[in-house]
Amino acid sequence: MSTVAGPPTAPTFVPGAALRDRVGLNAANFFLAELTGVIMPFLAKLLAGDGWRDDAIQFTAAACGLGVFLMQTPAGVLTDRVRNRRLLLAAASLAVGACFGVLPLVPATGWAVGPLVFVGGAAQAFFVPLLGALALGLAGHTALHRVMGENQGWNHAGNIAAALTAMAVASWLGLSAVFYTVAAVSVLAAASVFLIRPGDRANEPAARTRAGAGLRDLFRDRRVLVLFASVALFHLANAPVMPLVGQYIARLGGSDTQVAAVVLVAQVVMVPVAVLAGRWCHTWGRKPVFAVGFVALPVRILLYSFTSDPWVLVALQVFDGIGAGIYGVVVAVVCADLTRGRGGFNALQGLLATALAVGGVLGPLVAGPLVQHLGFAPAFRAFAAAAAAGAVVFLTLMPETKEGDQ
Repeated sequence: MSTVAGPPTAPTFVPGAALRDRVGLNAANFFLAELTGVIMPFLAKLLAGDGWRDDAIQFTAAACGLGVFLMQTPAGVLTDRVRNRRLLLAAASLAVGACFGVLPLVPATGWAVGPLVFVGGAAQAFFVPLLGALALGLAGHTALHRVMGENQGWNHAGNIAAALTAMAVASWLGLSAVFYTVAAVSVLAAASVFLIRPGDRANEPAARTRAGAGLRDLFRDRRVLVLFASVALFHLANAPVMPLVGQYIARLGGSDTQVAAVVLVAQVVMVPVAVLAGRWCHTWGRKPVFAVGFVALPVRILLYSFTSDPWVLVALQVFDGIGAGIYGVVVAVVCADLTRGRGGFNALQGLLATALAVGGVLGPLVAGPLVQHLGFAPAFRAFAAAAAAGAVVFLTLMPETKEGDQ
């Protein structure tokens, strides 16, 4: 079994690191969120406008999830081993921007759209482990909960900016311009990564493991298995819902503004929730805070099934803000808890992101036939049941991971 350097005794990122590093990491979170925040709902609306069937739209969303699924665990393992993480993150950003930016320009066929969405998903798989590695390298375990709260706050602010920009751009320039904007933002995201200076990542040895510390060691931990199962169910239910809501609004005759508001409302709620989740998971413990996120998801999805008013659908995104705001912060802190002193932080992040990607593939594949043959309400109720199952697994089997005063 490999050995790794122990955690530092004091954080270097909060508050002692250079302002430039802090700005760079927050900016990366902000702009990368803009890349992915509104693409799926607007892609669903774009394809619906081109006359695509409901199941075909969901199958295309599944192609993105498949790309994430196939690359997510390799991305985490590669992040543990690669030295120039900034360059890799910048390259992934530009690849996502290129794939999504050209979607309005290619023929509206599955053979043209599907591969671009797939490659965009594969490149996107690198975002979570690389951002987490950079955060842990700058902060160490001691300050990670605060750093992740701050980073996720900027991430959700990026999604808000993406939604507002999309609403304005779609109104003034048309739906296609939303995708061109994403391509432009990918350049800003890539540039922001290089504000983080290599020499300032003082805790980098704690964030990296040797090649021998891999997935086999992680799977020997029962807590990892429980977390993986609950996260997989969480995202099986969650992954298809936002594009499904955007698609539902389109079928109800809703506007581009309402589609963008699906993202906007959730992200506005996520900003304060993410900051508070970082504090609360440190003072109250990881499990009680995480449990709120797991319970919010089935409540939200079930309520979708009882309305056909586009603005009510938008309002229910408040629950998405609560669940996703908590998840984005606490999952990274739990990963750090489970790997503290033995390494594998980035590999575990990649593994859990693979569980997310499983949902990204299976969820739309199931959602398409459900919506096509049974309608939107039965589809929402089926995914609410899957979300409830994930919450039960987490609440009954997952122990607290916080150890003493950290």
